[in-house]
Formats: sequence, C-alpha cells, structure tokens
Amino acid sequence: MPSGNTIITDNISPENILIRPTPEDRKSVVKTLIENLVETGKLAKSQVSSVSRLIKEREDMGSTAIGGGVALPHARVKFTDRIICAYALLEEGEGFNSLDGAPVSHVFLILSPKDDDQTHIAFLKALTLFTRNHVALHALAGCKTAKEACSVMQDYA
Repeated sequence: MPSGNTIITDNISPENILIRPTPEDRKSVVKTLIENLVETGKLAKSQVSSVSRLIKEREDMGSTAIGGGVALPHARVKFTDRIICAYALLEEGEGFNSLDGAPVSHVFLILSPKDDDQTHIAFLKALTLFTRNHVALHALAGCKTAKEACSVMQDYA
C-alpha cells in the first residue's frame, strides 16, 4: 500500500481533475465527476446508476462535506480492487450541507473496494490530512489547470 504522501497522487490522475465545472450544486458536481470517470475509462457506463445510488445512499446517512470547504462524497463498490477518485475545484459549491455551513470549494469523489477496509481507511485518512493543511488548500484553490492541481497535490500530499 502506498504511503500517505503518495496514495493521493497515485489515485488521482490529471484527467480526473476538473477546474471550476458548472453548475456547482452538489448533485450536478457529483454527476459531472461520475461522467468524467466514464469518459476517462475508470468507470463503465453500466456502473453509473449503481455508483450514483451508492453515493446518494451514503450522503443520506450524513453529509460528506466535512467542513473547511471540503466534501468527500464516497462509496464502497464491488467492481474495483483499487481506489478510483476524481476531484473538482469549485468557486463556491452549494447544497453540500457542510458541517460548518461554509460553501464547498474542493470535492473529492471516491470509490473504494467494498471488501478492502485498509485501503479505504488509508485513502480517507491521507485525504483528510491533506485537506486539513490550509496552505495546501490555499495553493489548490489558486490552480487554473489540472496539471497545476496535480503538482500541488504532489507537493503537499
């Protein structure tokens, strides 16, 4: 298993980083990230409805917007043995029901192997530590391209 400093960059490709997609409401952003995973071959079209349902079910249990402008919508899925992740940088995402009431700027959509608790927990832990670093989030917020965002993640993750 990769260390905390590489597990993020090993699982987020530049092709799965979206800078300021529109619209920026929760439902649209999640849909756009799922569509991106299909377009880049990380998710099959036949898996979209299942993934959408699982993400919604998880969100119905409680908001995955953890505060500080960060949301981590996620689901455990049967069809992968590794983390699948996409990221969106938003101006001010709405409708995420953030724990601190703040708008969301950073959305990491995460699909992890259903039967691999260790990988799931390690990735969420690394991502949580990364997103709690205010310098890293400020640098990420200033990115204009996916390549720049990848570079920030490599520097701070």
